[in-house]
Amino acid sequence: ELETLKHLGIKDFHAIDPLELRARCRERAIHWLDTQRTTRMRMGTFADFEHPYRTIDPQFEATIVEALADLAEKDQLYKGLRSTLWCIHDETALAEAEIEYADNVSPSVYVRFSASDAQRDALLAKFDPHVVEAPVPKKISVLIWTTTPWTLPANVAIALKPEALYGLYEYKHEAFIVAEALAPKVLGQHFGEMRKLGSGSGAQLEGLDVTHPFMKRDSRIVLADYVDLETGTGAVHTAPGHGADDFETGMKYNLPILNPVDARGIFTTEAGPYAGLHIFKANPQIVEDLRESGALYGAADYTHSYPHCWRCHNPVIFRATSQWFIAMDQNRLRARTIEAIKSVTWTPEWGEHRITQMLENHPEWCISRQRTWGTPIPALTCRGCGESVLSPEVARLAASRFREFGADVWWSDPVERFLPDGFACVKCGATEFEKENNIVDIWFESGVTHLAVLGKDGLPWPADLVLEGGDQYRGWFRSSIVSAVAIKGSAPYKHVVKNGWVNDPTGRPMSKSLGNFFSANDAMAQFGADVLRLWCASVEFIDDVRFGKPLVENISGVYRNIRNRARFMLSNLDDFTPQAVVPAAELLPLDRLACAVTDDWAARVESQYHAFDLHAAYLSIIAFDGEDLSSFYLDALKDRLYSSAPDSHRRRSAQSAIWHIFKQFMRILAPLLSFTAEEAWQSLPDVLRADAESVFDLEVLNAPVRNEQSQKGWELLKELRAVVAASATARDFEAQATIEASGSAYRFLEQFGEEHVREALVVSAMQLLEVEGDGAVKSVELRSADGQKCQRCWKYLALGDDPAHPTICAPCAAIVRQLDASF
Repeated sequence: ELETLKHLGIKDFHAIDPLELRARCRERAIHWLDTQRTTRMRMGTFADFEHPYRTIDPQFEATIVEALADLAEKDQLYKGLRSTLWCIHDETALAEAEIEYADNVSPSVYVRFSASDAQRDALLAKFDPHVVEAPVPKKISVLIWTTTPWTLPANVAIALKPEALYGLYEYKHEAFIVAEALAPKVLGQHFGEMRKLGSGSGAQLEGLDVTHPFMKRDSRIVLADYVDLETGTGAVHTAPGHGADDFETGMKYNLPILNPVDARGIFTTEAGPYAGLHIFKANPQIVEDLRESGALYGAADYTHSYPHCWRCHNPVIFRATSQWFIAMDQNRLRARTIEAIKSVTWTPEWGEHRITQMLENHPEWCISRQRTWGTPIPALTCRGCGESVLSPEVARLAASRFREFGADVWWSDPVERFLPDGFACVKCGATEFEKENNIVDIWFESGVTHLAVLGKDGLPWPADLVLEGGDQYRGWFRSSIVSAVAIKGSAPYKHVVKNGWVNDPTGRPMSKSLGNFFSANDAMAQFGADVLRLWCASVEFIDDVRFGKPLVENISGVYRNIRNRARFMLSNLDDFTPQAVVPAAELLPLDRLACAVTDDWAARVESQYHAFDLHAAYLSIIAFDGEDLSSFYLDALKDRLYSSAPDSHRRRSAQSAIWHIFKQFMRILAPLLSFTAEEAWQSLPDVLRADAESVFDLEVLNAPVRNEQSQKGWELLKELRAVVAASATARDFEAQATIEASGSAYRFLEQFGEEHVREALVVSAMQLLEVEGDGAVKSVELRSADGQKCQRCWKYLALGDDPAHPTICAPCAAIVRQLDASF
């Protein structure tokens, strides 16, 4: 609604017809939905984009109102006067979930609430007689501290901590009552000159009165456990109309609930001399008036964290108004919700504690808002007695109308359309009503999404997973579980995953005005969607992350490596067919081992996906790509792939292994590099895609039984290959190796076969020697290989066995003769 008003150039939402405003808001909502959908589709997100669920759809609006009907039937809703958070810019009540905190500079004032003669005598009588010394100054004041001078016109009480000791301190013919623990800090430089006249507990002073500094009434001394002995004076200025704790104290002591502030933050006539002033603009005037009257003890600017509206980012206030609430303790809703939290898996685990705390400290849930754009609360006001009614029958009639015509009918239809036959006020019996014009809290709208979406069209209830930012412990995570427990008795989700926020490369929040803004669309335009997706996996997404062009550019190098691996495998599958697949039992040892290791890797990454440990999955993928495929196995296969006869067992075995590895590699890459995996899959020969048209059609293979011996053997071969690759004496086929090994290492290499070990190490010849020891490779000796370099396979062997091919080795000559004969 705010964005639409800004778009239309309208500052006051009262200046536009509600139905016109709702129509324009709908246009803007759909505009932004399409914008977000376009970005999501470019990102490669899977969704039913043609049929999104939207809270503006009549079916959804009806579901929201039916949820209200269910809550009303369960006696979980009530309308009451409470001091709730209020945005004076947007002119509406707010919930805790709609608040953000930011530093604010407020006027910090210490104010005297002085006692009349009769009040003075009553106060002194509460201090122990043997403690109070004579003479006692005529002027005695309770000293309070506040950073909201504008709330002083609504003050009706001063709260003390029951068990705290309060001292009576004299200075220059005046005495102050301050908490003893805070007196040195509050009274400052004069504290050393002061004479302590007495001491008494807060409980001893309960029920006494002092005089308000500028309103013609007294302020009652009351008790409250929330009184802080770390800041202030230990005597808390209490205005029940402007604070949640103050309100509870006011109800406890039956104090007046004064709210001399209108919806826009303007003082009403109840504020006396400040009527007509904006509350924040009135602060300096109030402070100056206190100074002139002698009620001000001290004043200074105070920087502190202050609640702001998350929509307009302006400071908010507490304001006592009548609102609709969900009763958190009615029907043990709070306790049942906390119990339901335990049935959910939370990632990270501390999320369970976080949301439990949120629920334990959750105030009554204010669900009504004084705005136009949203789902209306179908509440009525009796014209006879003014009673507010939210009837299940009325709500269900409204839901039926909303489902057929949309929620606009609440503004356009006469009230009689929503009244059941014979409907009357339960309080006075009147039958004439007016519609209220409140909308429901957006957190309630989103919180009942599970009712609107799940349990139909093949989607299960509860959801398998919900994923959102860390602020949603007090937002969507909370509203969803509270509404579900209230209506259905259990949690609406099985697993909750929290993500962090995206900041700039230095850790600062991104802002276009600061020039540090780099969007997802920017990243995709420059690097492609898959590089952005890979970046997402490269960070610990549960925490806040740093994002910017240089960081994404770094990931693009990782992406190119993975893409090159896919291209290599594709190029070596060009002449491969399903009929050429070598059965697993007939694969050469290195190929069989590579397939087993790949299956083990795929199962491990899959488990990391299921645990939402995407960073671990990313590390597993780049390690497998770089260490297992690029620098070891695929490198070792080049000889067989390039120099073997096309249809030979040696080459078909290698291709069969590559085919198996390629399928596993693409299946595992697809959730991260969706476009690349699909592009690679579509680049296969058609015959290889017969059983899976898309990479996302690939079946999940059964998780293999992890073979520790195979893994150890693979790691041993990788280590030996790394020694050869790092050698400065002779590299690859230029070398021949002599390996001394003992125990299990020797047995593995011997059983694997010297020819296959030679191939894995990419040397021209090798010798394996057994030595005494504890099962390890003792030494690897490399020296220049004997023979001459074959111009075809590059191995160093004896050449010239075939006079027709004097520059190639005998095996290559045999292959060449075979190829010549085939032509």
